[in-house]
Amino acid sequence: KFLLENNLSAPLFEKRLQNREMQKKLFDFIGAGTVSPKFLVTKLFEIENKKLNIEYISLKNFYKKNQEITEEDLVNFVNENDEILKVDHIDFKFALINPKNLIGIEEFNQEFFEKIDQIENNILNGIAYDSIISEFNLKSKSVKDYKYTEESNDIEKKIFEVRNNNFDIFENNENFVIFKIENLKKKKPDIKDDQTKNEILELITQKNKFEYNKKLLKKIRDNKFTENDFLNLGKDGIQSLKFNSIKDNNKFDINSVKMLYALPLNSFTLINDENNDIYLAKVKNYDEFDLQLNSKNYEQLFNKEKTKIRNDILKSYDLLLNTKYNVNINQVAINNV
Repeated sequence: KFLLENNLSAPLFEKRLQNREMQKKLFDFIGAGTVSPKFLVTKLFEIENKKLNIEYISLKNFYKKNQEITEEDLVNFVNENDEILKVDHIDFKFALINPKNLIGIEEFNQEFFEKIDQIENNILNGIAYDSIISEFNLKSKSVKDYKYTEESNDIEKKIFEVRNNNFDIFENNENFVIFKIENLKKKKPDIKDDQTKNEILELITQKNKFEYNKKLLKKIRDNKFTENDFLNLGKDGIQSLKFNSIKDNNKFDINSVKMLYALPLNSFTLINDENNDIYLAKVKNYDEFDLQLNSKNYEQLFNKEKTKIRNDILKSYDLLLNTKYNVNINQVAINNV
């Protein structure tokens, strides 16, 4: 039955099974025979425990501030990103449903839920909103030209969230809410509205940060950023820091720390802290290493290095397969990502 469902013949299935088992045994033999040389274990110990000194500059003061962004900048940004910045505005009607206004008492009983089921069936059967409101004697409210804001009440926020489903019912705390979206339109943002203006200012600020960081990083990668550039940029704002180990993330994000340890001396890079603030850093030097590798942490590092070697071997097998089989990559999709 299995062979028939998967369109396989018995010999083909047995051949695939044999190949998988042979591959598994191969990897088991490789893993069992992998031994970490002492010099690699010692090197790993030094990498994880040596103290790294860096100099860094906060880039916060180099970004364009909100107050420096002019009305002209706002207008140009909105015009350049017209379609992206358009905001949904909706006109809708809704009514609250609870035991008091549906069956005349405040108890959630069987009769109440039967009527709720009836309302849901009416919606599914295409009965008009106004007809349902009239049939159950509910009080409807209308909201015009609504745009999402944090100050809105929960019901308005929920209706906006499910706006693509223009006629439905949902539960909200002690009430059910029936709603009907009458109109949905996208509008160009109004920079005269304080909330909208602040949101666009934040977008422009983030865009300026990104472009500044991108330009600086390109200069570093092209080896055009020099020691004099670092000193001129830092002036009196250059700070120093010592990492006690590669796991020391008291100041900067752990991935940034690992990257700094991987870079050569006197190189520059951009790093970030836990608040995603960006810094320009220079790898200065390492302190003299005088820690002793004892038997307890030797065994731990031995196993860690052994696992790394095994993974490297398996990765080399993956590379072999990649050269054996041609894989077509959609470069356009990758560029879009």
